[in-house]
Amino acid sequence: MPYIEASFFEDRFTDRQFAADMVAELTKAVSEVLGDEIGSDTTVVLHGVARAQWGHGGKLMG
Repeated sequence: MPYIEASFFEDRFTDRQFAADMVAELTKAVSEVLGDEIGSDTTVVLHGVARAQWGHGGKLMG
């Protein structure tokens, strides 16, 4: 059973369709690698992170 966690800037979730699309597309990607039947057993958890708490290259982004 695949379990996927993905983090995004929280402001992306102002559009509810974003979350629905990400769950569908991440599940589709796993199914393409592991086989179509695995899609119904795939769990996706999306996290929203404030830009002020997101770092890259050793520095905070926000």
